[in-house]
Amino acid sequence: MTKRSLDSSNEISPPRSYGDGRDVIRGSTQTTLRDQGSNGGGSVSEGSHGSGDLKRPRSFMATLACETCRIKKTRCDEDRPRCGLCKALDLPCNYPEARITKKDQSMSVAINAIRRLEAKIEDLSKALQAPPPTPIPQTLEQFSPHSVNSQSFSSATPGRASTLLVHDAHETINDIEDSSPGINDEGHPVAPNYSGSGRLEQKPISFSQHRVMRWPAIMQVLPRGLLAACENLNRDYVVDLEVHRPPLPFTTSSFPKDAGEQWLSKLPLSLIKGLVNAYFAVFNRITPVLDKFHFFSSTLGTAMENDFGYDVESCLVLNVLALGCLAVRAYEEGNYPLPTCSSAQPAGTGNSNQYFHRPDWYEVIAENPPGLRFFNEARKRTGFLLCDNELPNCQFYMLSGVYYAQIVRAIDSWTMVNRAALCCLTLLKRNKFINCDDWEADMKSRVFWNILMYETILIQELNLPLSGLAHYEAEVPIPKFTPFPRPRMEETRLAALDEDDSFFNFHFLAQVANRIILTRIRHSLYFYSEQEEFPPPVIESELRHQLDQWRSNLPAALQFSDDDDANERPPSPAHVVAQAMLKSRYQVARFHMSRPFLYKAFHAPALTTEHDLHAIRDGLKSGMYWPATTGLCKEMKSAQPLKFGWCCQFFGQVLIFHGVAHSPDPRLRQTLPAGWEGWVRNMMELLEYCAAQSPAIEKDLELLRLL
Repeated sequence: MTKRSLDSSNEISPPRSYGDGRDVIRGSTQTTLRDQGSNGGGSVSEGSHGSGDLKRPRSFMATLACETCRIKKTRCDEDRPRCGLCKALDLPCNYPEARITKKDQSMSVAINAIRRLEAKIEDLSKALQAPPPTPIPQTLEQFSPHSVNSQSFSSATPGRASTLLVHDAHETINDIEDSSPGINDEGHPVAPNYSGSGRLEQKPISFSQHRVMRWPAIMQVLPRGLLAACENLNRDYVVDLEVHRPPLPFTTSSFPKDAGEQWLSKLPLSLIKGLVNAYFAVFNRITPVLDKFHFFSSTLGTAMENDFGYDVESCLVLNVLALGCLAVRAYEEGNYPLPTCSSAQPAGTGNSNQYFHRPDWYEVIAENPPGLRFFNEARKRTGFLLCDNELPNCQFYMLSGVYYAQIVRAIDSWTMVNRAALCCLTLLKRNKFINCDDWEADMKSRVFWNILMYETILIQELNLPLSGLAHYEAEVPIPKFTPFPRPRMEETRLAALDEDDSFFNFHFLAQVANRIILTRIRHSLYFYSEQEEFPPPVIESELRHQLDQWRSNLPAALQFSDDDDANERPPSPAHVVAQAMLKSRYQVARFHMSRPFLYKAFHAPALTTEHDLHAIRDGLKSGMYWPATTGLCKEMKSAQPLKFGWCCQFFGQVLIFHGVAHSPDPRLRQTLPAGWEGWVRNMMELLEYCAAQSPAIEKDLELLRLL
């Protein structure tokens, strides 16, 4: 269709918009042009081709100009196959592909929403017309996820249908099948995939170890006493128990007891240095949230000058002192000498024949939990800092989350980590591109990855909302641990300390890389389908190759063997924890890689291949005797990280080993590694220790004892 000519002044012109917001409507435009022609003011006679043609209002807007007109910046009449300019200049006329406009995108979204609503209405109509469901068969083959899901949909009512997507807090653990793993690391819900006929093709498998108890095949082999105990148990009983537990005591005991209300300003300098050095020698090496030189040169001095007032520096120092009390307790549990107060000597070095000796201020940690007096003083001051979202506030909330994690208060820890994540998001919004060559930017990167790793562990196990921090994972670089600018005279004196700290920096970076691989495992393998070649062996082999490459590319100082060397004693508690965590993360990744194959072997034994059984055998073997929960690391419970997460792992593992041992498939029973009963007893011991600190773990232990 040919566009109308600019000379057709008798036609009504389309609306024209001006920059100042004035619009010329069609009728007024026509009248104005007619009046100008009658008055002779600036009019152009009909058929004239003078310069007056260029001043006429444009009669149309080109929606898709050709490439020639775009280059020459001229108006294109959009004639096809060649526009007027290209015809006049005898040039080829090429039009670019039409871009999808916002209107088209909105239309596509609306159409898809309508289709989903139509499908839901159709499903509800079928559900209302369906006959009452028959009792669930008790054979293993008929108790497959497909049959359970089909019955759940067929017996649904309009009020019940919504709970299949968003479950009610009062649902019991046996009410519905785990048809959704909840939310992924990006905070988006993961839904099962359906074919055009409505048949479930790939069923998501929950990454949570507590959801193992709701696997249909596991429920088949559980004792009746345990099933009866679960009958009235809420689906998210772990969250419910943790939310409703008594809070920490609010009272603060001064040190010494007769010091009065201003006891913080009267603390001995040796006590402050001892606790601070203990913190940096243990917790900051495992969770590197602070810079030691910046803390001593700036933060600590500001807090002491203000007599521990209501400022963020004082709050940071108080949290460091609280964690320092736990670190001192860890030195005592591991029988290590306390680190020297001299900043020139790396902590944890010295005479290996020395053992732990109680300092003069040892009574400061003699409370339950250790460090509570300092932590409560920090909590008193946070009310005046709630609206601040700077880097020190982010560090303070993260350290609060670490303290809560060490005393096994999962929901309290998540609350603080989530608040730290919001502070970090504010920093990212203001500084989207981070240059890690700058010290402050690199500190933000360190804090980001610490928060993300802690948050992911809690969210994967508990049904809690995410902060959205994972959306920036691809944009925030891995930290370089850029040192804080120091005077030239300090560089030589602190060279040994920097070299010692770099060992732990590499450990942290290696664990960040391992976390990325673990996320890939979750997003690629955690689906179920009744197919012989599912989960895809090719994907499993590639992920296993990436994990092995990660291990082989570790620096020489970080390499570990498959066999434990009990004769070599690490030089400090931080070395014990860091080395144990690195090897444990490797084993945990291999174990989680096998869980989708275990789910298939439980629910579709006829489709289980030799490759599946090999993956299961390797995973069960890797799920035993994790260094982070055995040996010297097990003894230093005050410094043992992620205790709540480990206990959740153990709960699911005990159920898995029990299910494999009682499976009717002899091939699956043969995958059990030797010595698995001893590992179960080892796990039960740690559960018994943590049960005294967590009502949720206490309930898990009560359920497992019914086995």
